[in-house]
Amino acid sequence: LGELETRLPQATEARYAAAAALGAIGGDDADALLGERRATVLLALEEAALDHLALSLGHRLASDAIGRYRHAHRSEMMQATERAFRTLTGGAYHGIVAERDGEAEVLRAVDATGVSKQVASLSKGTRFQLFLALRTAAYERLCAEGVSLPFLCDDIFETFDEDRTRAACRMMEQVGRSGQAIYLTHHRHVVDIALASCERPPTVHCIE
Repeated sequence: LGELETRLPQATEARYAAAAALGAIGGDDADALLGERRATVLLALEEAALDHLALSLGHRLASDAIGRYRHAHRSEMMQATERAFRTLTGGAYHGIVAERDGEAEVLRAVDATGVSKQVASLSKGTRFQLFLALRTAAYERLCAEGVSLPFLCDDIFETFDEDRTRAACRMMEQVGRSGQAIYLTHHRHVVDIALASCERPPTVHCIE
């Protein structure tokens, strides 16, 4: 794709240069030399036009391929986000949908009854759970591509009830199997829930 983008301006420039030269020559058929030059310019113009067409088509095909790749991976991300969101909310929300809003694309949460809701209308805790679901889905994608970075959360469970806190702690444990999951909190009860809920108790560091 980079090579196509480099060559495309060159082909376009050659086409315009050939057209300019053709216009400057005129149409005096009596001059054999001028006729030969005219034929040469016509050939150059034709070749430049064909090169431009080929490069434009190649660029479009490459762009279409990139678009299909992004759509496929975006669909995977959406599915992973839905699974995580469903788990974190205990089934209160079954999925998410993306809708056009003018030039932008916005997410809406779909509850267990099938009603879609604007993110702004969700409770603070549910919004944080959606945020966590999006982050875990993105982290899974990074790990699948061989990128391993720490997954850090800073006390976003504080608005969760106990059931959703347990689900979030287990999700952090799952994330930790692919990389390093770190949760910062000043709420002791979150630590207690994590210790009781996780299959493998997390390592706890107390900072006084």
